[in-house]
Amino acid sequence: MKNLIHSAYSIVGGVSLVLAAGATTVSCSDFLEVPLESTVATSNFYKTAEEFDLGLTGVYNMLLSAEWANGDRYGSYFQGFLILGRVGTDEMIIPNNIDGNETELCNYTYTPSHRYISRTWYVQYRGIQRACVIIDRLTNTDIGNESEKNRILGEAYFLRAFYYFHLVRLFGEVPIINHEVTDLEMVRTEKASIAQVYEQIVSDLKQAIDKLPVSNANGRAHYYAAKAMLGKVYLQMAGQPLQDPNAAALAETELLDVIQSGRFALVTDYFSLFDASNEYSSEYLFDVEFANNGTTTYGGQVGTTDGVQTPNNLYWTAVWSTQEFYETFDPKDLRRDNIARFKYVYDDNQNLVKEDLSAEPIYYAYKFRHALTEEDRGAGWANWANPINFPIIRYADVLLMYAEAVWRAHGAPSDQALEYVNQVRRRGFGVDIHTPDPEVDLKMMSGDEFGEALLAERSFELCFEGQRWYDLVRFGKLEEGVKKLAKYSSAATSQAQNFQPKHLFFPIPQDVIDASNGKIEQNPLWK
Repeated sequence: MKNLIHSAYSIVGGVSLVLAAGATTVSCSDFLEVPLESTVATSNFYKTAEEFDLGLTGVYNMLLSAEWANGDRYGSYFQGFLILGRVGTDEMIIPNNIDGNETELCNYTYTPSHRYISRTWYVQYRGIQRACVIIDRLTNTDIGNESEKNRILGEAYFLRAFYYFHLVRLFGEVPIINHEVTDLEMVRTEKASIAQVYEQIVSDLKQAIDKLPVSNANGRAHYYAAKAMLGKVYLQMAGQPLQDPNAAALAETELLDVIQSGRFALVTDYFSLFDASNEYSSEYLFDVEFANNGTTTYGGQVGTTDGVQTPNNLYWTAVWSTQEFYETFDPKDLRRDNIARFKYVYDDNQNLVKEDLSAEPIYYAYKFRHALTEEDRGAGWANWANPINFPIIRYADVLLMYAEAVWRAHGAPSDQALEYVNQVRRRGFGVDIHTPDPEVDLKMMSGDEFGEALLAERSFELCFEGQRWYDLVRFGKLEEGVKKLAKYSSAATSQAQNFQPKHLFFPIPQDVIDASNGKIEQNPLWK
């Protein structure tokens, strides 16, 4: 099956690269390891809105690319970011490798040569360079439609910022390449400071906000997605390691604009957000789009890498929840059902039924829920691919981020900020979100106490969505979160013993250092 998957995605990915045309024919530099991937000439390609939109599709493609030859899947949301941001925390573990050395990411035994680290760097810079092609060429091109030009530019700026946001949070200091590069001598490969990278991200998102429409096609960036993303960026800047003293207030402003727009609301059924039935609801701001039509697109692995044990291996159960995380939940919190203490088996009538596992130390991560039978999954690779999108920003996150921004900016929560947190909690406990409930609501509390409660609430609400690692780093709690797992005897939690201060950032990939001819140095604690 692995060979079949390989072949299918090599074909699909190759077509995508050709369609992206000029976005794939320009090499940034050897150090970026972005090779020439297409022989399609680009000098006469970018002339119309349709051609620029086609190139923009190539920029989005790096969010979900599964190119086997390039190893893209290890640095995109097809597989890589279903691991990164989730494991190596108090939230998730990997008891068994998927197809290589994933347990090293979980257990903090990876090296600068780890393929996920190398490919994450590579894929983000490919996305950045594709965005640079669009921005540089479209800025100086008249396509006869100013609103279309602004939309395409806005999306390219948004995506370039997002790719840099991944890089700075994971690697710290990284090179900034913000123009199309046709001459390798133009490349300055030295790393920029963390503050400089964030300055670039903020600049790009402000450009996106200035140009994007208030609504856009599903899966495409829009004005409020960019505002929410800028709020998320400012919030990360306010915490560790940068600790920008002005960033929290800026985040507060951006996030409040999103809330006060009135365009978004919490859906009633929390779990409907994660089974492909409610992806474009009032809670949706931006996600990574997957589809499965059985012929040209074959879905993704959202949910497949984790999930519960089933007949026919419809879930791989490679990524589990930690016991620690399960025990943190209030038993009345419905969101605890994101963690399954059961597996599916066939009964005597060949119906799928739940088999209780509560007596065993198994805690399946079961948030993203695709169909349990091959027939219901859809045509093509039905035993692993599915059309479930991966959420990047949803409205519950906006409400929680706003509360955090207020707390960081003013030292304590406001009544309104606390109410937003409690709305998220009430939905989680299955009560009316707009009616105060003393059995559920958090009470007004001191600044430090509120910070702890908010960090916990983010884990309950956003678990398994790739937020936890970044949250723990921002709050300065990663080491504490990891090492509290030491009370469990499972070998899968050996990360508690292996974690070191250097693990707050990934090492610069060894192949990048080797190709840079000394211009790029390893992160200090990794030397």
